[in-house]
Amino acid sequence: MTKKNYKILRKKVLFKKGPIHLVNYRVRTPHGKVLSRQVLEHPGCVAIIPRTASGKYILVRQYRFPLAKHLWEFPAGGREPGESFSAAARRELMEEIGMRPGRLQKIIAFFPTPGVSGEKMHLYLASSLRPASAPKDEDEEFELREFSLSEIGRMIRRGKIQDGKTVIGYFYLKNPRKR
Repeated sequence: MTKKNYKILRKKVLFKKGPIHLVNYRVRTPHGKVLSRQVLEHPGCVAIIPRTASGKYILVRQYRFPLAKHLWEFPAGGREPGESFSAAARRELMEEIGMRPGRLQKIIAFFPTPGVSGEKMHLYLASSLRPASAPKDEDEEFELREFSLSEIGRMIRRGKIQDGKTVIGYFYLKNPRKR
């Protein structure tokens, strides 16, 4: 991890749980300063915009412990070791909304929190949905609902949706360019 002449002097894993590692880096900057940086290392994840045959979008409402509140958001989750991002997107849709996409299109990949993590999120659009299921994670309880694009926009403007991946997905859908 040498980035633009940053030299890593020491790397120490402070905490490790599953795919997430909290790592302390001691680095020398290109200007000679020695700094300590804490980085949350994560193997990447997926978010999916599920579009129904009627042209609505399925959002999940779930409790987010760090915020101590429920959020409406597009389905998302991590990938298993050796799993491709597209396979993770299919699996997460089955786990979270009980549907399998007939069509899955990658839209964009982005870094949701580059100040603290190198996690990269891969956003997909899923359509031609059909029933399928997979076991949910033990800590996941969802409320599902279909929303029109204009309803999602109103929820964002009113602060009812504050989840970054959902806001990015909404603005992608609002983009009039050909997909």
